[in-house]
Amino acid sequence: MSSVSHRTATASIWTISGKFLARLLDFVSLLILARLLSPADFGVVAIATSVLVIVEAILDLPLTQALVRVASPSEQMFATAFTLSLIRGTAISLLMMIIAWPMALIYNDPRLFPLVAVISIAPAMRSVISPRMIIFMQRFDFRREFVLDLITKGSTLIFGVGVAFATGSYWGLAIGAIAGPMAATIVSYIFAPIHPKLSLSEWKHFQDMIGWNTVSQVLNSLNWQMDRLLLPRFISLSIYGAFSVADNLAGIPYQTFVGPLMRPLMAAFSNVSDRGKQITAYLKATNAIMVVAAPILLVIIFLAEPILRIVVGEKWAFAAPIMQWFCIVSLIGLPTTIMPPLVMVLDNTRYVALRMFAEFVVRAPVTVLGVVMFGLDGALAARVIAAVVAYVVCLLITQRLIGASIAAQLYAFVRPLAASLPMIGFLLWVQPVLIAMPLGVELFAGVGLCGGTALVVFWVSSLLIWQVVGRPDGLEAIVIRKFVPWRNGVVIS
Repeated sequence: MSSVSHRTATASIWTISGKFLARLLDFVSLLILARLLSPADFGVVAIATSVLVIVEAILDLPLTQALVRVASPSEQMFATAFTLSLIRGTAISLLMMIIAWPMALIYNDPRLFPLVAVISIAPAMRSVISPRMIIFMQRFDFRREFVLDLITKGSTLIFGVGVAFATGSYWGLAIGAIAGPMAATIVSYIFAPIHPKLSLSEWKHFQDMIGWNTVSQVLNSLNWQMDRLLLPRFISLSIYGAFSVADNLAGIPYQTFVGPLMRPLMAAFSNVSDRGKQITAYLKATNAIMVVAAPILLVIIFLAEPILRIVVGEKWAFAAPIMQWFCIVSLIGLPTTIMPPLVMVLDNTRYVALRMFAEFVVRAPVTVLGVVMFGLDGALAARVIAAVVAYVVCLLITQRLIGASIAAQLYAFVRPLAASLPMIGFLLWVQPVLIAMPLGVELFAGVGLCGGTALVVFWVSSLLIWQVVGRPDGLEAIVIRKFVPWRNGVVIS
């Protein structure tokens, strides 16, 4: 178990580092594009990408999850995975091109027709990435994925900003969206060479997982894109653009520190068969997610207004409350992110579909009523309500699936929440000072210093609490072993 934990931790460092640098490139791209383009430009592209996300989810195929469960995938399995992915990507692109004109009519914006047609190239590019990349994931070797992330986001940055600077239009966002996947596909064949073959001979290996996963992805996409589809009909394009940018910024902590952990966790869970060890691994992973991501989300929540002014400029400051609510939703949803990798490995994907369905049953009517009656405020309230429902359902499913009691699952958050209290107190103390500062070097330095100090306060508090409760095995112990090896005998013995 300790060997698996060590390999998972090492893999997580690579994936988190790669996603962190990738998100940093995204951040730089957004910083530049937000100054070159208007909120309305972001709004029109957000409409197109929202529909694309739903279409991709409807036609999603969990090929990676299916292959990772096989110790030594055969060439026919790789060929089948490639063929299925190619069919999916082609179908998505064709479908998006077909619905481009109706979308332009529905939203009364002729720009959507060529925009949707161009953006539809992106899923076609993603569909032909080398399926042999899965071998490195099975070996807990995520170094190539690290490089792939940087090349993808670097290409998006260079081409997106270049086109936006040259044209001053939303086409920079569109071209950037297809440049990244194209670069990723090319590089994947350098890292994991394979001669593409068309075959469906191993279809049966993917068949069972595809059914429930497709249901899950459709429901998940509808849950998170429903308000994006409705809002442009009830609010201005500029406010919708602010909604989209705030959503993207609030999602950076998840994409950087939580999402990258899912693949190492799948590999780790696949190496644990004993029920007791599964519970231990699950609770440790849940605690680690909170320790890593919660403090970052709290910094953004309390310093949203100065962060927005620094990142995208004064004209976006009105989006601060929107970003705060998005981060609150992400904070509530952190515990639910561990369940999908576990159920995938245990081949119980119907439980993910069940969780998504429970959330959808609540979210759909609340979102529709909220948006129609209260516009933006109703959409934000619906997200909070749905996040709470999803968390409760996740607690019940996990208890049924591996026997982890609800009390044990809740206890996994006690240390991170306790460590957050002094951090929150510090942020409340500095918040009014930073909000009152004019935009400039002092504000930039102040936000950086206060945000960094808040994270230090959290980690110091977390380590002190860890010591007080008896130094249990978990992320804190792994950090101590990694960075303070010469004190192993004193600190964690």
